[in-house]
Amino acid sequence: MVLFVVMVITITSLAFLSESNVELACGQNMKLRTEMDYTVESGLEHARGLLMSPQDVASEYWTGDVAQQIGGGDDYYDLAIVRDDSDPTDRCNYIIDCNSYRLRGGQKIGRSDIRAELRLDPCIAFWVWSSTKVSRRVTIDGDVYSAGYLASAATIHGDVFAGRTVSGTGIEGRSNQWVAEAPVGWPGIEVGDYSSTYYIGGGTYTPEIVGTYSHPVGAFNPSPGNPGGIRYRNGDMSLPGDISINGCVVVNGNLRINGSNTITAVKNFPALLVNGDLIIAPGGVLNVGGLADVGDDVLISSGAGVLDVTGGLFVRDGFFETVVDSSGNGHDGTMCGDLAWQPSAGRTGGAIEFDGSHDTVEDSAAGGYLNGLSAITVSLWVKSDVTYQDRGIMFSRNPTDDDSDLGIRYDKAGAYGGGVRVIKASIRATSGYTQIESTSNVQTTSWQHLALVWKSGTSLKLYINGVQNPLTYNSGIVSGTVSGVSKLMLGLDTKGTYWDGKIDDLRIYNRALDPNQIYPPVDGLSGLLTHWRLDEGGCDVDITAEPCKAAIMTWSSEGVADKWEQVGGAFFRSIRRQ
Repeated sequence: MVLFVVMVITITSLAFLSESNVELACGQNMKLRTEMDYTVESGLEHARGLLMSPQDVASEYWTGDVAQQIGGGDDYYDLAIVRDDSDPTDRCNYIIDCNSYRLRGGQKIGRSDIRAELRLDPCIAFWVWSSTKVSRRVTIDGDVYSAGYLASAATIHGDVFAGRTVSGTGIEGRSNQWVAEAPVGWPGIEVGDYSSTYYIGGGTYTPEIVGTYSHPVGAFNPSPGNPGGIRYRNGDMSLPGDISINGCVVVNGNLRINGSNTITAVKNFPALLVNGDLIIAPGGVLNVGGLADVGDDVLISSGAGVLDVTGGLFVRDGFFETVVDSSGNGHDGTMCGDLAWQPSAGRTGGAIEFDGSHDTVEDSAAGGYLNGLSAITVSLWVKSDVTYQDRGIMFSRNPTDDDSDLGIRYDKAGAYGGGVRVIKASIRATSGYTQIESTSNVQTTSWQHLALVWKSGTSLKLYINGVQNPLTYNSGIVSGTVSGVSKLMLGLDTKGTYWDGKIDDLRIYNRALDPNQIYPPVDGLSGLLTHWRLDEGGCDVDITAEPCKAAIMTWSSEGVADKWEQVGGAFFRSIRRQ
């Protein structure tokens, strides 16, 4: 019996000891697992931080590493990073595989594995300092920031941030208005940073100086003495086509694009840095891989101009589509608003369509060639969508609510002679101004040719479909030369009303055409100053955010690196434990 009691006590004690050992082991395992989970999550944050910041590594982006540690000890984690390139227009998603472990006797124990999808957001593809309107011919894959208001008819696959209001259609993401500051700061680079020397680490390098206006044709690459591939021009420059540059084009002036050209940035350098305007001529094509920084305007021709930026486009003043002046005098117009091209719906070929709300085509330099003329003819085709309304056709200065300058417009109730649905024309000369008003009921929704003709010392004349209109009002004769022109505006009038309909084939001559020369309009007449045929089909602009290409680093002469990227933040779209 005593022996039996001893055996029971012994067995029971062993059971308690065994249970205690199991609980102790479980506790140790739970602690190890918690520590490994903490380590693997820290690895994700490590990857997140480095992907958001430009890195001086040989690969396009940081692809991870093995045996990383938070501090000392025996705990490690491995990182493998791959960008998700399944969508070529979305370059901001990364797949991160992270596994943590503890090394004990050369063995990996307590493993914790995670796969996560990281989204770089916001990622600014297009950044503009001023208020801007973006046309329907622009596609932006990424986010947008405007320091003023932004009106969009573009296709924007991303969010929009603006210092003022956001309006328009085609915005896929959120519209963030009245933001206090930009999600991403302006790149901290200047043309002068590359004018004579630049730095990488502790090394000093020299750019290639382009000594001629027309850049040489061919392929250009970095060299040991110029590893950034910097090509510097002090003054205006043209890329004439058939040019491929692996490096950075720096222009202390305006850059004009003719033909097809490609610029691809060296890692951590910008691709394009222009102090003035970037001008893409009719048929000009510019493909940019990297950051494009433009100090003034981007002006792209509606005559099949193409701009394709994979990286980021940062513009100081604005982005504008231009209409072509066929006279050869270079008096191109700038499109403001959301005008629609109608390549086959014009009176002669194509036409441009105005929606009646803030659509204009402007030449801000028109005063330089119109003021001082002793005679002028303005000829154009119009097709209105409305009648019995006040609608502007053409005017020559900001609206003043006074028909006292060069202009043509629809007036629903004429001020003189009791006319209705009339057309008014006016002009200012050095001796004063005059305005004329047509007979009633000449407004129409059909195509209509209008011509304003004036010569010093004669009365102003208005022709409708080639016939001089019998006037109900004429304020008299003015002499001298044309004056008061500050700009040429198509689609707007003195009262601030906008054209609703189509306009085609604007011609301006420095003389008074004979009646038989006015209608139908013919090519080849002398004295042609400006000819907007308005037959273009529009430009093609694609801007895709690409953090790896747009990120830059600059080095001081002391070898101190300053980093910039177009990414303002990042978040994990998914985290899955393996």
